[in-house]
Amino acid sequence: MQSIKRLGLHKFIKIRQRKILTRRNTLRLRYIVSSLGLLVIGFSVFLTQSPAVSSVFSMRQAGITFGDDMLAALEPSAGLDGEEGRSSGIIQAHVSGIMRNAADLVKKADEPTRRKVLISAGDTLAGVLQNAGLSGKDAYYAVKALSEYFDPRHVKSGQEIALDFTSSGDEADPEFMKMAFKLSPIKEVVVAKAEDGEFEANVHEKALVKQTHAGLAEIETSLYGSAARADIPSPVIAEMIRIYSWDVDFQRDIRRGDKVQVMYEVYETEDGDFAKYGDILYANLSIGGSEVPVYRFEMADGRVDYFQPDGNSIRKTLMKTPVDGARISSGYGMRHHPVLGYSKMHKGMDFAAPTGTPIYAAGDGVVEYAARFGSYGNYVRIRHNGTLKTAYAHMHKFGKGISKGVRVQQGDVIGYIGTTGRSTGPHLHYEVQVNNQQVNPNSVDLPTGEALAGADLKKFKSMLDGMNKQYVALTEGLKFAFNRTEQSATHIR
Repeated sequence: MQSIKRLGLHKFIKIRQRKILTRRNTLRLRYIVSSLGLLVIGFSVFLTQSPAVSSVFSMRQAGITFGDDMLAALEPSAGLDGEEGRSSGIIQAHVSGIMRNAADLVKKADEPTRRKVLISAGDTLAGVLQNAGLSGKDAYYAVKALSEYFDPRHVKSGQEIALDFTSSGDEADPEFMKMAFKLSPIKEVVVAKAEDGEFEANVHEKALVKQTHAGLAEIETSLYGSAARADIPSPVIAEMIRIYSWDVDFQRDIRRGDKVQVMYEVYETEDGDFAKYGDILYANLSIGGSEVPVYRFEMADGRVDYFQPDGNSIRKTLMKTPVDGARISSGYGMRHHPVLGYSKMHKGMDFAAPTGTPIYAAGDGVVEYAARFGSYGNYVRIRHNGTLKTAYAHMHKFGKGISKGVRVQQGDVIGYIGTTGRSTGPHLHYEVQVNNQQVNPNSVDLPTGEALAGADLKKFKSMLDGMNKQYVALTEGLKFAFNRTEQSATHIR
C-alpha cells in the first residue's frame, strides 16, 4: 500500500487496504494470479512477434517432437506459413491453456463459500460468529444489525446460522459477506456487509401454500391421546375445544366411545416445510350418540363464527366452564364452610386448579370491578348485559390490561388461579349474577348467540354440502382411531 501511495495512484483510484492485503499483510491470491496472467499475455505477444519462435524448430531438430494430432488441430498463425506457423500456434495454445487456468483460479477465488454453524448451550451470538471466522469488529456490527429484528440475548441452543464468505485465496483468511438467521419457518433475517463496510439487516419471508387436512378419532382414554393416535395435532384439538367450550364441558361431558371429526387448514412453505396451522373449517362431536356439527362461516359484515346446520352459532352468552382442566371442588348450595366451620350457603361454583392457571371471561362484556374485595381476595366482575354479570374470586393476579371499564371478549384471559382472600387452596370461585343476585350457573337459561338470516343464511346453507363432501373425500378409507394400534387411523397428507 505504501508503494501505491508513493505512486500517487490513490488520488485517482479508491483502493482500500483490506481489498489488496489479507489480515497477515500478504498480497491476496487474486492479484497474484491476475499479475501472472498479464505477464503470460505479454510473453505470448512477444513470442508471436519475435524470431525466438524459431527455437521450436531447434527443438524438433533435437528430437523433441509434438504429436501429429496436436499439429493437425492447429491452424497456421496469421502471417506465418508451414512449420513456423504451426510452431507459433503450439506456443499460443500453451499460452491459452495457462490463461484459462489463471481465469479459473480467479473465478474460484471469488466464489462465495457457505458455512453453517449451530448454537450450543451457553454460546453467545458474537462468540459463535468469531469462532466461525469473523473478526471481532465484524461480529459486533453484524449482531448489532441483527438486533433490529431479533434480540441476540434470546438465542437458543440448536438454532442454525448460515454464513457466506468470499474466498481471498487464503483459506485461513476468508472475507465475510452475509449471514442468514431463521426467525421462524417463514421468516429469516439476512445481515449483509456492503462495499463500504457497513452492515444492513433485512427480513425475508417465504411464500406459503395452504393445504386442507382432516382426521377422525374415537375417545378411548383421553381426548388428546385418542386424537394423537389419529394423527390429529394437539393445537387443532385445543382450538376445537375453544370453539365448543360455549356448549360443551370437556372435563365432564366427554365419555369413552364419543367421536371426533375435524377438517382444518395447514400452511406450508413452497419447499414443503410446516409453517403453521390455519382455521378449523368443520368439526363434529358425537357425545353420547348425539352429534354436534359446526362449520366456519364468514358473514357479510366480515365477522367469523362457527354455526350449526340450522344457522345458529355454537356460542352461547356465557361459557360453561371459564377454566381449562379444572375440577369442581364445590358446587352451588348449602355446605359446611371449610374456614368458618359452620354450614353456609355457597353462592357460586369452585374450580380447583394449580396456581397460575388462566381464567377466561365467560362472555363478552365490560369489566365492572377489578381489585381486592374483602374475603374474595383479588376479584373481577364483568357486566355482560343489563341483567347478567359474572364474578371471579381468589385470583393469584389479574390478566394483562384488566381494569375497571375495559371491554373484554369471551375467552380473554382476565386473571390466574390463586388462593387470595378467605381460601384454603388455589381455586376459582365463580359466580353468575342475574339482577345482582347470585344464581346457580347450571340452572341459568342462557340465550343462544348469533343466528344467521337472509342472504347470510342462504349462503351458509349452500356451502354445507360442499364442506361435507370435501371432508368425506379427505377421510375416505380411514377408520376411527382406537387405543389398539392395529386399528389406528393415519392422517391424510
